Amino acid sequence: MDAANLIAELNGKFKSESISFGTWKDSFLPTAFISNQYCKGAVSPYGAHVLSYVPNGEKDLIMVSELSAYEPPKAIRGGVPVCWPWFGPAAKPMHGVARIQYWNMTAVRKESDGSDTVVFSLSICEPHRLDAVFEVNFGAKLSMKLITVNQGDSAYSLGGALHTYFSVGEIEKVTISGLGGSTYCDRAGGGNIPGCLCKGDFGFTAETDNIYASNAAVTIIDPVFDRKILVEKSGSEATVVWNPWVEKSKLISEFRDDEYHVMVCVEAANCGDDIIDLKPGMSHTLTQTISLVR
Repeated sequence: MDAANLIAELNGKFKSESISFGTWKDSFLPTAFISNQYCKGAVSPYGAHVLSYVPNGEKDLIMVSELSAYEPPKAIRGGVPVCWPWFGPAAKPMHGVARIQYWNMTAVRKESDGSDTVVFSLSICEPHRLDAVFEVNFGAKLSMKLITVNQGDSAYSLGGALHTYFSVGEIEKVTISGLGGSTYCDRAGGGNIPGCLCKGDFGFTAETDNIYASNAAVTIIDPVFDRKILVEKSGSEATVVWNPWVEKSKLISEFRDDEYHVMVCVEAANCGDDIIDLKPGMSHTLTQTISLVR
């Protein structure tokens, strides 16, 4: 992919008062930059990957590793990886093919409320004939919608996630609220312990890699940044909460050993017991909406 030619093409098709195209930071990664009355943001056609969402007057809600190389076909470390059409090591590559392919940017829209929507599409033939559309709306909230259509002649077991890395001030002071009463599978340290009970709000003192059986909204309470991030979703009965902590951080590529302090993943997912049996011609929509609450 010739980044310069793609950027020129996208500017020619879609540039507006609120959307322009360039490269992300010091990389050659083609990126759409959004600036409107609500926020600034960034999303790349590579992986349809959201890189930044900064509500006016606030810090970025999204974390991207300082060591991420932005070198296709490597996955970007941080942001919002679109894990599709499977989650985790169900097949190779890890977390699916969508996050390591260039998507087609098919439209940008200025909405009636002044927010901006960027639309991407991707079609694959292996391991199944599937079409995906990913819509990202940058406004008072960051809203993401992943639509999958089964174009094959047999059912497909669809998995995936919007694997959002949230920026936090210090993970040891963060509290997660909204999952109390749900059961979860504890996968920390490579384990797989199902049937655990979440008794209420919780913090972080070690590696956390849990899949919660829940469709509830989650709040990330961050006293260091003096903010609460509300994470709402639909089309998902599984929520993943992940922080690699000390030892696993040392094993992750393109991730500083100490970056676990400043991130937490809260993911709208279809995984575990929430794999979607997608019949031929049918569609499934997974959404995640992120906003600040005071």
